[in-house]
Amino acid sequence: MDVILNFLVNIDFSVITLIGLILFFLLILFFIVSVKIVPHKEAWIVERLGKFHKMAENGLNIIVPVIDEVKARISLKEQVMDFPKQDVITKDNVVVKVDAICYYQIIEPQKAYYNIEDIENAIEQSVQTAVRDIAGSFNLDELLSGREEVNKKIQELMKEISKEWGIVIKRVELKEINPPPDIIDAMTKLIEADRTKKAMITEAKGKKEAMELEAEAFKYVKLREAEALEKLGEAQAKAIKQLVELVGDPKLAAMLIIGDNYLNALKDMSHSKSSKMIVLPPNIDSLIDMISRGKNNDGGKNS
Repeated sequence: MDVILNFLVNIDFSVITLIGLILFFLLILFFIVSVKIVPHKEAWIVERLGKFHKMAENGLNIIVPVIDEVKARISLKEQVMDFPKQDVITKDNVVVKVDAICYYQIIEPQKAYYNIEDIENAIEQSVQTAVRDIAGSFNLDELLSGREEVNKKIQELMKEISKEWGIVIKRVELKEINPPPDIIDAMTKLIEADRTKKAMITEAKGKKEAMELEAEAFKYVKLREAEALEKLGEAQAKAIKQLVELVGDPKLAAMLIIGDNYLNALKDMSHSKSSKMIVLPPNIDSLIDMISRGKNNDGGKNS
């Protein structure tokens, strides 16, 4: 015991200080090497001595050098996979080229790392198989017009497949569906024929509506003319009745009307530019005398 005390007393304190500083710096170095900052939306797979140890999430994490090892840095962001075009045989035996795109997100990094060898290759193969199976169950027309339904069915199928991989398939979309050139030409001709048909139908409807409007207008004009003739007839009948009452003799009243109409007709003919001559009846004097006597009788009765 005395020997130990003598040894401690004889130790140079400068050596102790140096050792302390070395240990302090080693501790700081260990801390610097051990502390890791995991970025946001990222997870690290940490193994200790070859076995899964923990999942290092975003923020500060202690990873012991030598015994701990970061095996994988996995992104938790939504990711996009664009696949090469593939041939798909539709239900009606038409070969089309389909270009698909997949949006997925890793939600369980441990499963994504340990349950599947190559997650991206597995997703690509599975999506292409799903596209081939689902798209092949539709006719070409259904595939072109019902793209949303096809996308939905592919996504539902991928959900069941991807559960064991720790990922979620957000959506699968068919970007392009390219039929063979001869089918495209036939479809173009069909579309043009349909447009021509619609244009002809529109033009025919326009002509029909125009004819209906014209008929309505003609009907309206004729109706107005009939109403005018009816009113004119009523006015003439009223005038004739008044004339008969004034003259007192229906025959004389009729002759007065005929004579007056005759003179008006001759007057119109004389003013017409196209008339070459005017034909007067041989008894024009008697006609004028009759009208004059009728008017004198009217005047006498009025007086």
